[in-house]
Amino acid sequence: MWNVDMAFPFLTSIIIAALPLLYFMVYSYLCPSSNAPCPQSYPIIGNLIGFLRNHHRFHDWVADMLSTTPSLTLEVKTVFGLSRGICTANPENLDHFLRTNFPNYVKGTRFNSALQEILGNGIFNADGELWSGQRKIASHEFNTRSLKQFIRETVQSQLSNSLMPYMAMACDNGEAINLQDVLQKFTFDNICNVAFGVDLNRTDEKDVYLSFARAFDYAVKVSSDRLLSPLPAIWKIKRFLNIGSEKRYKEAIEVVKDYAMNILKTKEEKIENDVGKGLEIKQDLLTRFLDSVSDYKFHDQEEKTNFLRDIVINFILAGMQFYFFH
Repeated sequence: MWNVDMAFPFLTSIIIAALPLLYFMVYSYLCPSSNAPCPQSYPIIGNLIGFLRNHHRFHDWVADMLSTTPSLTLEVKTVFGLSRGICTANPENLDHFLRTNFPNYVKGTRFNSALQEILGNGIFNADGELWSGQRKIASHEFNTRSLKQFIRETVQSQLSNSLMPYMAMACDNGEAINLQDVLQKFTFDNICNVAFGVDLNRTDEKDVYLSFARAFDYAVKVSSDRLLSPLPAIWKIKRFLNIGSEKRYKEAIEVVKDYAMNILKTKEEKIENDVGKGLEIKQDLLTRFLDSVSDYKFHDQEEKTNFLRDIVINFILAGMQFYFFH
């Protein structure tokens, strides 16, 4: 039978254990909040239950909730109340964030840390002058009339000389093909021609490309999962221990980086060869970055090369993975 002396430590432990729960309950109700409505939220776990139920249809879930709010804006609460966020589809808000006051809204450490391995210092993971410098070069290149003409010619050439002959051969042989893979390769070949000025569409590189494509798709998937993780500490622990999806991710990133370095090396060799023959250097996105890379301050040649590699990966992503956050 318990006496008072025995019960006191037990009750004290219960009270101490309950204090965090009490704190977060009081915090949730008393702390000032934004005027934006919020999906079903609970003390400590925030919106975790709704997120887990709808993780497989995340964008549809968010769109459904936004469509029911007059302001097209929601408040998001994370686990343990560590941070709060705003999700908006309001055109005025988007104009404020993305145009009129864009410099005020950096990507932040959560975004940067989740995507650092795959995007490095490329435009989709950069802020400030590093971002604006890359955007200036890219926007100039992609807005030129000559580039638009080159895109039309390149796509037509790839259609006539690569895609259609391949599909005709498959048809003649009664061969089943994965159309998604074929169109992905077609897109990739066009990106390499238009943005980087290199043609990697050679049969001896088919296996190398397939290895890259699988690694790239997996790296994009894990990067997206990192961003959507309700507890970033989980993937960071897995990365530290080099286990599970993070181990495979690390291996995939190496394949992607090696392939991007091969594109960069091929481009530099092509420029050197053309200069040696006295030919005019054709201007494209990668050529402009190679010409302007001296504007950036690097500690050594390796850092400079890695920056150019990051640019290649970022623009491959821009061309191939328009559904990146799906």
